Amino acid sequence: MLKFSPEAKVGIFVLIGIILLVYMSLRVGGIQFGRPEGYEIYIRFDSVAGLDRDASVRVAGVEVGRVKDIALQNNKAKVVLRIHPDVKIGKDFTAVLKTKGLLGERYVELIPGSPNAASIEIGGELTRINTYTDMDKLITILSDVAIDIKKVSGSLANVLGGKEGEANLRNIVTNIEDITERLDNIVRANDEKFGRMMTNFEAFSGVLKEKGPEIADGLKAVTDNLNQIIAENRGTIKEGFGNLKEATTKLGETMDTINRLAKNVEPKIDDSINSINSVVKKIDKGEGTLGKLVNDATIHDNFNKTLTGINSYLGRVESFKAFIGYRGEYLFDGSNTKSYLSLRLQPKADKYYLIEAIHDPAGRRTTETRETTVGTTTTTTKEVKTADSLKFSIQVAKRFKDLVLRGGIIESTGGAGMDYYMFKDRLKFTFEAFDFDTKRNPHLKAGLTYNLNKYFFIVGGYDDFVSTLKLSSPYLGIGLHFEDEDIKYLLSSAGPVITK
Repeated sequence: MLKFSPEAKVGIFVLIGIILLVYMSLRVGGIQFGRPEGYEIYIRFDSVAGLDRDASVRVAGVEVGRVKDIALQNNKAKVVLRIHPDVKIGKDFTAVLKTKGLLGERYVELIPGSPNAASIEIGGELTRINTYTDMDKLITILSDVAIDIKKVSGSLANVLGGKEGEANLRNIVTNIEDITERLDNIVRANDEKFGRMMTNFEAFSGVLKEKGPEIADGLKAVTDNLNQIIAENRGTIKEGFGNLKEATTKLGETMDTINRLAKNVEPKIDDSINSINSVVKKIDKGEGTLGKLVNDATIHDNFNKTLTGINSYLGRVESFKAFIGYRGEYLFDGSNTKSYLSLRLQPKADKYYLIEAIHDPAGRRTTETRETTVGTTTTTTKEVKTADSLKFSIQVAKRFKDLVLRGGIIESTGGAGMDYYMFKDRLKFTFEAFDFDTKRNPHLKAGLTYNLNKYFFIVGGYDDFVSTLKLSSPYLGIGLHFEDEDIKYLLSSAGPVITK
């Protein structure tokens, strides 16, 4: 088992402090390690709300790069993308901001254009942008629609209102239904006849075209015969005209009857119009259920409040994030591994709640002092007891720029901690103090966390370095954390996804 002398432990802790100071100096000097792969292009958006640095850049759902930087330039958001070196982006590609699911993170989707389009140059600008309407604009449109609906309902209120108006309107609708039904019956009854008429007319037109000259000659002969018949039967024709005069008289009587019916119907139509006007006036005055509904200003206010509440709720849902993680820390002096399973609930960017379950092989140790007397000799012994190898932490954290302060229950005892982020949250210095037992020194822990990529990180530091129970030990470990549906992305990256 590897053992360190007190001088070596102090030296390791001092070395960690020196490394931290070197990283902070490099950060202030703007020095970066390594050379990132790929090439850079940039896009200008009117708004990139919800898009973070290091967000995914995808083409047809496949990740082809990451967001390197976001900056404000001429009142627009300039988004710098780092694209993989083996991926070619055409000048006619279209950039769109999308979201993975309802609670997922935002990413940049590049929609391909023509296959023969030229590739964009390194450092060039992608000018084709597609934007979707955000919730604030949608709420404004819905509010305008609500105002228009109120105007329409106001006009409708001038037609309906009160029991009398409802009865009159019901009668009008009933009459319209009766007329519609009668027209439908007439059309249905004569539909077949009309079809036969059109068929016969078409056949007649064909015959007329084919035998036109022959028919003309026949008509001339018929005309001659008709003139001869008229000359021979003038008396009979005169009698026929008398019958025609009688028929005309009867037709005039029929028209008079129709006029009288029209005069009887006209007052009823006027009464209906007057009834409608009466209903309109009552609704305009706020009488009746519909009148109150239209003229009550609180309905519009309640509708706006409802839309505002929906907008606020969707905003909170969109900003909410959840992270699940695991890390293992190997304690060199104890030759065992301490495991952490964590859940971080983050309703806002500067606030989160941390819940952890910790498996500590060393458990929670306490000391008991015993005195044994043999004759005139008294011997004092200290006994160390171990219990509760499974511990838990529940903390609330608040971020102030690069500094995070947190507190609550740490490893089943009260405590507090702080985290300081550096290099755009790539490196984190952590210090925790908990288990303030009066019989021993408090449990102090300091260390560094370095994010290898979006999912994996390494940790190292010194645990319980002021312990009186000889539990202090340097540690080194590795961990994994992911957000929401990112676990699906990890599985699809490791191999093909099997779907049923």
